[in-house]
Amino acid sequence: MKSVEEPLLLTQGLTKRFPGVLAVDAVDLVIHPGQIVALLGQNGAGKSTVIQILAGVHPHGSYDGEIAIDGRPFAPVNVAAAEAAGVVLIPQEVNVVPDLTVAENVFLNNEPTRFGFVDRPLLHVRAGEVLRNFAIDVDPVARMGTLDLATQQLVVIARALSKQARLLILDEPTAALTEPEAQRLFARMRTLRDRGVACIFVSHRLAEVFAVADRILVMRDGRLQGDHDAARTTHDEVVAEMIGGTVTVLSPMGSARETLALEVDELTAYDIEDPERKRVDNLSFALHEGEILGLFGLLGAGCGTAAEAIFGAWPGRVEGRIRVTGEEVTIAHPADAIAHGLGLMPQDRRETLIHDHALSDNVVLASLPAVSPLGVLDIDRKRLVASEHVARLQIRTPSIDSRVATLSGGNQQKVQVARWLAAGSRVLLLVDPTRGVDVGARAEINRLWQALADEGYALLLISSEAEELVEVCNRVLVMRHGRLVSEHHGNDIAVGRLLHAAAGA
Repeated sequence: MKSVEEPLLLTQGLTKRFPGVLAVDAVDLVIHPGQIVALLGQNGAGKSTVIQILAGVHPHGSYDGEIAIDGRPFAPVNVAAAEAAGVVLIPQEVNVVPDLTVAENVFLNNEPTRFGFVDRPLLHVRAGEVLRNFAIDVDPVARMGTLDLATQQLVVIARALSKQARLLILDEPTAALTEPEAQRLFARMRTLRDRGVACIFVSHRLAEVFAVADRILVMRDGRLQGDHDAARTTHDEVVAEMIGGTVTVLSPMGSARETLALEVDELTAYDIEDPERKRVDNLSFALHEGEILGLFGLLGAGCGTAAEAIFGAWPGRVEGRIRVTGEEVTIAHPADAIAHGLGLMPQDRRETLIHDHALSDNVVLASLPAVSPLGVLDIDRKRLVASEHVARLQIRTPSIDSRVATLSGGNQQKVQVARWLAAGSRVLLLVDPTRGVDVGARAEINRLWQALADEGYALLLISSEAEELVEVCNRVLVMRHGRLVSEHHGNDIAVGRLLHAAAGA
């Protein structure tokens, strides 16, 4: 029988280089069976590269250093090899095949067969068992693309847990989950811990880190900066170690102007699958120039749907009236919204960023006519526009020619902002814009919202985190079951009040 003190995972001198970047610098890790270890750090600190090495995303030979599992060399050449050894990664971004069923996604490339063919009845039975074990009420034959992002994330987590992992690596697993769903995940992690399964847990939400982690490891600039007993350290100590200093949280400043930038009257958006069901029900509000207006609600409240409906991106039926700077407009397609000065940052940045293209290409994507006189792209003009906005938003990138995929999450979000500023958008609809970004980047992005508001831009900030809205908003509207239920100003903008209104408690 193994000693409790014998490590499950041991790395020595783990080092990974990319062209011009030392991403991981001689990292030594020790993870014991039955430990939940939080791995923290700002975007670009190296934590994602570390977990990708462990999970076989970066194959053996592409990095320096040694890895051992149970005292034996561990050198996976791909993800499948890592999973066969019991190391399973749940990535930050939900990776599913939307046109396949839930069951097919759960057992992708591992389908049960009978006489050489997929045994679909058995596939559905086993998928149902996996889903029930994690209390997910989803039909295994439902098409994955019909599920919302949070439910897709739960299915991905359940799929990973069904693989009998010995080391489970979770990269921002709660980014799209509600509080009850996150608590369900934490309960499952504690159960796995009791069974001797180790978890490496990457999160930017410090409250949940301290709620579930046994140890906290902090990375900065590719190196391991600290190793803490979670019960014996503090939030402030961890944050200071992450960023090499302290973060100053800004309070909302300034006030909205009298000029109305966007008015929404009796907006109603209907469900795609059930055309009689209202996802947004009779929503009305006004947004002023220079205002940061928050829109808050729990999962299913309709906040994200409202943003898509306003922008002409909701695929279902939409009713209601929209006015921009006092003029009633018709927005049936995103192109109409862009023409009227609206820009949308969706919850999932993969929907709008072209990751394999250069930063400069992504910046001008919504303003191609302006950089394409006579229908021919002016490369010099494109590069000038991109350079101006990189400087204006302080986007950290080696070059405007760098692929967007190589940028940190916070800088990818800034690229989306740059796109709308380049297109001349004065009303920005922002859906969970700090999802998956670290403490330092979040503070920087919040300062950007305030700077844009001071310049007269109108911002509708939709967030699943009440704390984010408290930090920066002039007003906050709360939705529940598709309807507007309360409005909060000044000192009434408090986390407890917003959650109370959203939950109907």
